[in-house]
Amino acid sequence: MVDKEVEDYVKVQRGLGVVDAEIRKSLLDAGYDDADFDNLFTKPQKKAGMRTDFRPELITTKHVFYLCLIIIVALGSLSTYLAYDYNAKIEKLSADQEKSMDELSAKMVAQSDALRTDVSSQLSLLGSDVATARTSITSLSSDLTSSIQNYNYQSLVRDNALSESVQKMSNRSLTELSSFQQQLNKVSEASTDFAPIIPKAQDSVVTIGRKDKGVFITVGSGVLINNVGYIVTNEHVIDALSSIYVRTHDNNEYAATVIGKDESWDVAVIKLTTEKSTFTYLNWADSDRVFVGQHIIAVGNPVGLESTVTEGIISNTNRLVTGDARDIYYLQTDVAINAGNSGGPLIDKEGKIVGIATMKYMKLGYEGLSFALRSNDVQGVVMDILQEEQK
Repeated sequence: MVDKEVEDYVKVQRGLGVVDAEIRKSLLDAGYDDADFDNLFTKPQKKAGMRTDFRPELITTKHVFYLCLIIIVALGSLSTYLAYDYNAKIEKLSADQEKSMDELSAKMVAQSDALRTDVSSQLSLLGSDVATARTSITSLSSDLTSSIQNYNYQSLVRDNALSESVQKMSNRSLTELSSFQQQLNKVSEASTDFAPIIPKAQDSVVTIGRKDKGVFITVGSGVLINNVGYIVTNEHVIDALSSIYVRTHDNNEYAATVIGKDESWDVAVIKLTTEKSTFTYLNWADSDRVFVGQHIIAVGNPVGLESTVTEGIISNTNRLVTGDARDIYYLQTDVAINAGNSGGPLIDKEGKIVGIATMKYMKLGYEGLSFALRSNDVQGVVMDILQEEQK
């Protein structure tokens, strides 16, 4: 039993690579005698995968020579193969590089030819452009020289003409200034003369009223604004009339119908009931151009006195008067406007309507304070009424 255990121990130690001397020493240290394990070290050791009958003494010099020869042949073959492979790769690389160089050279030659052709073409075009530019510069220079000469000649002519004109003006200055002063005096004398426009103004202004037992009773005034009998007046003039009658300056009487009215503006438009289309009428002035101090006349029928003309000036062009329906900016004037003038026109020296007189704000009782609706405001209301009529 002891031999079995020792044998196993020896095998394990040998498997671990422990030499026999160390194994022997460890067994002796463990209390075994040489007799217990001496026979184990006399048995030959066997290793897996190795022949146990190999004998080194059988190896001769011949064997070593052959082995070296085989190794030399193998190394020579390997060296030859590597050299061949290296040479083949070098030759292939050289061939590829030569091909690439040929292709690159061909491309460079083609590009060089194309560049040479392009440069030649551009040089040809540039030469043509330079020639054209040279021709244009020559022509422009010639034209400029001619223009400068012509300008110098014309300048000389103008200078001479200007000198002559200045001399003539200088010679006439005293005479012209004297004549101009005389004209100014005449204009100043005629500045307030409305005589040329009054006949037309009177023909254009009408008397508006009613009839009581066949008798015409004046209520207010109006003004014809076209040749077919359309009349502008104040809304408060016709407001209480059940039937409207109109008397013109030539004493003809016509019935009239209401076309439209705007109570907030105190404006009304009526039309004569007649086929006549030759009525004298007045055009509108631009009230934005009216100025303080401007002379005007009023034509109307104050207290029944038909075709009365009064004169004055504009005192204010934007007098705000607060009303029941709206705040309105009026023309303020010192023209005498009395009952019966309402609805009649204020007229400038050109014979145009600058405003429509109203008595609506005359109840204050002050002397020299009269008011009129501005022509631009009245025109806007009239246009709205006429457009509404056409619908």
